Amino acid sequence: MSTLIFALCIAVAVGFLGRTLSRRFKVLTKVVPVPRFDRIPERIQAVMVYALGQKKFVTAEQPKKDKGAGWMHFFIFWGFSILAVQVIHMFVRGFVPGFTLPLLSVDLLGGPYLLLKDLIQVIVLAAISYALYRWLVSHPARLYGYAPSEDRLRGQSHGEALLILGFIATIMISGYLYDGGHLYAHGAEAPNAEIAAERMWQPLSNLVGKVIFAIGGAGAAAAASNAGWWIHNLVILVFVNLLPISKHFHIITSIPNVFFKKLEPIGQLSKQDLENSVSFGTSYINQFTWKQVLDMYSCTECGRCSSHCPATISGKELAPRQLMLNLRDYLYEHEGAVMNAAAPSAEEPLTVGENIVGERLIHDEVLWACTSCRACEEACPVLIEYVDKIVDMRRHLVQEEARFPAELTRTFKAMETQGNPWGVDASSRGDWAEGLDIPTMAEKPDAEYLYFVGCASSFDDRNKRTAQSLVKVMKSAGVDFAILGSEEPCNGETARRIGNEYLFQSMAEMTVEVLNGYNVKKVITNCPHCFNTLRNDYPQFNGNYEVVHATELVDHLIKDGKLDFKVNGQRKITYHDSCYLGRYNDVLEAPRNILSSIPGVSLVEMERSGRFGMCCGAGGGRMWMEEDADKRVNMIRVDQALETNPDAVAVACPFCMTMIDDGLKAKGKEENELPALDVMEIVAAAIK
Repeated sequence: MSTLIFALCIAVAVGFLGRTLSRRFKVLTKVVPVPRFDRIPERIQAVMVYALGQKKFVTAEQPKKDKGAGWMHFFIFWGFSILAVQVIHMFVRGFVPGFTLPLLSVDLLGGPYLLLKDLIQVIVLAAISYALYRWLVSHPARLYGYAPSEDRLRGQSHGEALLILGFIATIMISGYLYDGGHLYAHGAEAPNAEIAAERMWQPLSNLVGKVIFAIGGAGAAAAASNAGWWIHNLVILVFVNLLPISKHFHIITSIPNVFFKKLEPIGQLSKQDLENSVSFGTSYINQFTWKQVLDMYSCTECGRCSSHCPATISGKELAPRQLMLNLRDYLYEHEGAVMNAAAPSAEEPLTVGENIVGERLIHDEVLWACTSCRACEEACPVLIEYVDKIVDMRRHLVQEEARFPAELTRTFKAMETQGNPWGVDASSRGDWAEGLDIPTMAEKPDAEYLYFVGCASSFDDRNKRTAQSLVKVMKSAGVDFAILGSEEPCNGETARRIGNEYLFQSMAEMTVEVLNGYNVKKVITNCPHCFNTLRNDYPQFNGNYEVVHATELVDHLIKDGKLDFKVNGQRKITYHDSCYLGRYNDVLEAPRNILSSIPGVSLVEMERSGRFGMCCGAGGGRMWMEEDADKRVNMIRVDQALETNPDAVAVACPFCMTMIDDGLKAKGKEENELPALDVMEIVAAAIK
């Protein structure tokens, strides 16, 4: 009879789970397709590193305050993984008493496995205790929400988290009851060699069994084992059905989400087919790709994204976690409509439900607050992609609604008419180089490198000094280079990140035409935004170049012995990482190597540095948007720099230079007292 009841329980649970999962999967087939089935070895490697290896939870670069929670999750994950074999045994034993996988017999691998299982259960219980402490006592903001829009997390996530933690604890405890009772169900003396060996290999279960036997004898031990078996298996069946309708759906979807991660360059945005598309951005729930929907399924609500987001930290409306949850909840509400919609078509726009961009769901201010720094993506343990979704929704606002911050009207017009967002006469682009005897590509078409200066260093007075310093360094080292001078166009990076894909593509095609006309092969740039665009976006437009950032070049020059430095006093310098240089393109060590090689320079790191460095606030087009005085990201970053008590703040990006320099001046730090200096300026001043 008990076997029949158990079989019915399994049938009901599997039926409900199958229905839920089939609906979720059908949704994935009814949204926009995207190719993610290529480069299988790389995808398997990602699963090994991020899903199984739990890299984002235990990485050495993770801020200290997240380390404990990271290891907590690591042990819970691996606890469940190790106990999966035990779960199989317990379910099969409902139909085949005493079933054991052949390899796990106690005289083969069973003994070591039993010991590992016995120990991992108590480790998981310890991890759960720590999790309960965080939820019930310490209340970290990461769990409860940083932004006003996340207030609802306080009630919803709190109750769900406690329920799930209770389930996990019950599974662990019932496992001890089952095993401990089983070991003493036939009395204190081991009835055979197998039971004796199992007692030896399971010290904790053996202790539980001894206690039960001491209290009620063999009958109590048998009853405890039977109760443990029922509790364990029924909780498992309820648990797996709760997963798809809760934030713990990530237990099912996280491994696929990691497997289907973006393998194109991180800094590359999707290229829109402007000639054949009928929609030019994302504004309806089923205009997202199936991978973007899988992201929504996979959000763990851990809050790591929001805790690292400069927009959230500075008090703006954007909180990446809430953005993801709003999209996910709306998708669930309209799941039936999405499932019943026609398959995606290039001829017909997908319009299930309402336009979600605007007052209905995702406010304009949420999208414009993003600096596209990718701190959220770097922190996300299941590799959710936020920036691409935000840019896709910006594309809708700009290209379909013509609705964007008023100040961007000036920026777009300047790029269209003058070829640069500063709005300066394009004919003066090469004026910064007067008197420096720099050849142009027209004069020296066979130069090894094109130095692509960029708009900031061409038109902004402060950043012109950086370009002049880089020229001095390259000349000192004998680098063969030339510039385009007045022929250099704007690469259009700002337009693409803001969402004006049409403007970007026209500027990109123009730039590629110029560069390919000179048969350019190698490009040097000191602007990470130019660097990322030329390196990652331009291959979409037949612009294939070897793009090198100035810090990479100079690092190699120093290692090759082509630059000699003089001692120029002792200075303590802290380095601010550019998002588009570090997080986007992994250029993290070159600037630090350079600074560390200069005599007299002592490099001190901010608490948030490297991959977890905080954005200056200028990326994603924010350079051209107004910002409330009490919500300025650059002021927060400058405060972090000042905590190191430096003599100078080093940067490797013209946008960062503007933001850090403005922030220091706003703090009353004059340039002669505490300057913001580009790494190239520091190098140029130190050359013999």
